[in-house]
Amino acid sequence: MKRHFPAPAIMCLALVLGGCLFTPRDPAKPEGDQAGNWIVPKSPKDVFLNLASGIAAAGNSNYERSLAEDFTFVPLDQDLLQFPDGTYDDWTKTVEMEILDRIKGDFQAGRSAQYGHGNLVFTREDIGVGWAEFEGPYRWTLDRGDGSEPEVYSATAVFYLREGTAGWILEKWEEIEVIESYPTAGNLRGTFRAAG
Repeated sequence: MKRHFPAPAIMCLALVLGGCLFTPRDPAKPEGDQAGNWIVPKSPKDVFLNLASGIAAAGNSNYERSLAEDFTFVPLDQDLLQFPDGTYDDWTKTVEMEILDRIKGDFQAGRSAQYGHGNLVFTREDIGVGWAEFEGPYRWTLDRGDGSEPEVYSATAVFYLREGTAGWILEKWEEIEVIESYPTAGNLRGTFRAAG
């Protein structure tokens, strides 16, 4: 005749023999707290959603994952002339991420980004097989958290995207026109890079 031991007896026996059947663990931090919610970029416009969440989040992964390895940034001529020679030279993905770290360090209270006129509607949209170009405004709103008004950086830019192995990525950001009297994100980039 088989004897069946009740579950509590088995647990007690395991404890007596020197082990616990259940070991507590620290709960995993939700990715959204640090990196923002990643959207698999199946369409070109998904890249802009990931760039925006990458700006807003404490971590940089969404922004970084949205950039091509050979990413480059091209400023307006007026921004180029405002800073020492070489400020914008060799603007790579690595440089972009270093500057983003510094931006986030200065503007810790809040950061938001909008690309296009709203709802990702651009002035010009050209999409081909494996490539896309979007021309239109962007707006970064950055808050230092020191009681001052949030700062707005805006311009019209052309965004060059291509389809990579893991989805769409941003290859080049070229600023082409100021919007009203707003400083550009290119000016902000130049300010941080020129400061060393």
